[in-house]
Amino acid sequence: MSKNDKKNKQSGQSNMDQLKSEDILQAVVLGDSFDRKFAPITLEKPRTLLPLVNIPLLDYTLEFLAASGVQQIFVFCCAHASQIKEYIQSSRWHDLPGVQVICMTGSDCRTTGDALRGVYNAQVIQSDFILITGDVVSNMNLQKALQIHKDRRELDKNNIMTMVYKQASPTHRTRSKQDDTVIGCNRDTMQLVCYDNSPSKKRSEISVELFKKHPSIQLRYDLIDCHIDICSPEVLALFNDNFDFADIRKDFIHDILSSDLLDYKLSAYVLQGEYAARVKDLRTYHSVSKDIIHRWTFPMVPDNNFMCNSSYSLSRQMIYKEKNVKLLGDCLISEETVIGTSTEIGAGSIVSHSTIGRNCIIGKNVKINGSYIWDGVTIEDNAVIDHSIICNGATIKSSSIIGLGSIIGFNVYIGKSKSLEPFSKITMVKYNEDEDDEELLEDYFEKIDLTDNNDKDDNNNNNNSKFANKWLMKNELHNELVPRNINNSKDDNSDDDDDDNIEKNDGKSGCGNGKQNTDVIEPDSVKFHREVGDTVRRGIIEKLSLENIQLEINGLKFAYDRDGLDCLTSVLPVLLELPSTSDINTITPKELQQFIAGRITSFSPLLVKFSSEDSMVDFIFKIQDFCDENEKFKVVFQPILHQLYENDVITEEAIFEWAEEIENDEEDDGFYLKKCKGFIDWLKSAEEESDDDDDDDDDDDDDDSEESD
Repeated sequence: MSKNDKKNKQSGQSNMDQLKSEDILQAVVLGDSFDRKFAPITLEKPRTLLPLVNIPLLDYTLEFLAASGVQQIFVFCCAHASQIKEYIQSSRWHDLPGVQVICMTGSDCRTTGDALRGVYNAQVIQSDFILITGDVVSNMNLQKALQIHKDRRELDKNNIMTMVYKQASPTHRTRSKQDDTVIGCNRDTMQLVCYDNSPSKKRSEISVELFKKHPSIQLRYDLIDCHIDICSPEVLALFNDNFDFADIRKDFIHDILSSDLLDYKLSAYVLQGEYAARVKDLRTYHSVSKDIIHRWTFPMVPDNNFMCNSSYSLSRQMIYKEKNVKLLGDCLISEETVIGTSTEIGAGSIVSHSTIGRNCIIGKNVKINGSYIWDGVTIEDNAVIDHSIICNGATIKSSSIIGLGSIIGFNVYIGKSKSLEPFSKITMVKYNEDEDDEELLEDYFEKIDLTDNNDKDDNNNNNNSKFANKWLMKNELHNELVPRNINNSKDDNSDDDDDDNIEKNDGKSGCGNGKQNTDVIEPDSVKFHREVGDTVRRGIIEKLSLENIQLEINGLKFAYDRDGLDCLTSVLPVLLELPSTSDINTITPKELQQFIAGRITSFSPLLVKFSSEDSMVDFIFKIQDFCDENEKFKVVFQPILHQLYENDVITEEAIFEWAEEIENDEEDDGFYLKKCKGFIDWLKSAEEESDDDDDDDDDDDDDDSEESD
């Protein structure tokens, strides 16, 4: 060993000893998922580095830990370890003050248990630590959970792990269908006494013996496992002593709860009002992306630019754009869309409910809906992309159709006028007989020719590089960006269509048939808007109670995974529809105003149910959009706002905030602000008078106090 090596080793040992002596807060991040839920993408890139709203998943996890005061983070890497190490070395995590991020590798690890045994053998964990997967997004207050864990440990040293759960309905969008968990807790101490994570089972059984130790047991089916665990070092020791422990949930927890020899205890910590979710499969990838776009993860939202290498700004309708984005001609960027820097979108193209990465070239008249386009993708004219993932460097030639739920892998080339059937998985990874890897079994691949005739006629030496492989291993029914048709899934030869997202059509799609069928896209938002509208119209005609209408809308809300703002913007336009006996072109503004006042007053209890302070400003902008599309209503924009305010659907604070945003918007002509000026001035004067009255009351109280003295 050279002198420099000895010196570096001694220096490193000295630094490590110093860290140990300071009782720092540590975390272990599992950089491997040990499953194929994102295959074939993860054959080339680890899940932790896949972009979520254009930021690698690992960054969300590390940012959460750093913001929570964790000072030393060990990222345990298995598959594609070199990519993770290289990314951390080149990112801000390499030398971020106050946080030390260290990569550990275990190339021979096949399970979570193997990884934890590797961490134990490294002897780097000295005290209680955070155990988390590298695909978790959270803004929770971790310090509060840590303190509760420490308090439990003070009372009982055998309490070795606290598991974090989020309270949510069983049908919540971030709850993976494969993570169907029922837990039983001691109502008083939140000690975990039973745990059932078997999606195939229809009922859970509880031993009567448990009630002898725990007279009051609370069964919970309304919790999502966040995969954030606060552990004592004994957890690692138990994994090291039990080589049959492969998985924390399936093996470790079950063994601890059922053991008569070990007296160790596990506890639960339930979040309420804070956000935490794991991107466990394609479905939760889609759901968490939407949550980030809708700002449930604040402060980890695009326009906060928390990774310091982005330049996003937020526009109306949840549209985020970085600098240097080129929108050409009459292209349309619709709601819930994120666009990275140096991306160009051609004239006539429509992008909605999608995330577009950096340095993408999108041609003319392209339709992209509900999709995720990663960096460096080229999509040529007249292509259609529906609820799909297009990975880095892929090329989609003109007039091609990418079917619902498809995955187009890294650098894949789709030739001109090709049509991929729904849920196709295409990759450039090739099966290698010499490769000793279970991930690359020959049966999973089928060579497929996606080149077009011009490519075949071209004597290009690189032509062979355009031939791809179709990934044949099917995901579970619910592990897709959109659910498969459950009735058709039993027949392997049937086409997989999504009833919730596409209309049935007579055309058949097949690779290379050259026939286009563009009548395939009806976004969920459109169907939801239509069905809510039909529900409200029927309620008005049949004079249904508001409670019944609310129940039906709530059912649609959960079925289509929408929020309160979506409900409001679907209900209000129907309330403003005139009876069939009236004509919008002949009714006077005064008559229209009276009609609006009556309708909003009558239905205000329903509107209030879906209104929240967080969405009120967006709701006002939605009303503005409605009036833009319906010229007759522009003159009654202010009365609509006034009635919503009078009936407690929106607050004066929301109106003030809307007015401030309009005033600062250079692209707005100020029409609506001028219409509302008198109303806003009245609100401000009323607020000032209220403040003066409060001051007078305070003065009177002071005078009374002095007199009593």
